[in-house]
Amino acid sequence: MSGNPSKYAGPAAVMVFGVGLLIKGDILGGLVVLGAGILVLAIVWAPTLVSRAFFLAIGALVCSGVFVYRAASNEISGTAQYSPGIRGRSITITRADAPAKFRELTNQNWAIGGCCLMVGGIGLMYCRKLDDCN
Repeated sequence: MSGNPSKYAGPAAVMVFGVGLLIKGDILGGLVVLGAGILVLAIVWAPTLVSRAFFLAIGALVCSGVFVYRAASNEISGTAQYSPGIRGRSITITRADAPAKFRELTNQNWAIGGCCLMVGGIGLMYCRKLDDCN
């Protein structure tokens, strides 16, 4: 890590923001920001195209696991968290009170998890194809 120190300002700001969210008490938000920052740093600073594809695939698979876990826990518990705005408080939706909204939120988690799984699988296959070419 040599050279111009200003090129490290963006990643440092993201990490400080993530730690600030953790200190504030927003554990999920802080972990998401820190995880996304680490993933972007790994992709940007990876030396080869194969390693960039690998890091992207692993990040997509981790995101898939998070969304599928959220969807499965919604199905098991019968409750889902809904945030009407960016800065709004989350509202707990139950299957009995609002079945249409509950199903919409749970299906969104399933769909995003499936898309991330597809991106991760394609990334790993692409990584393997690149590795075979070298």
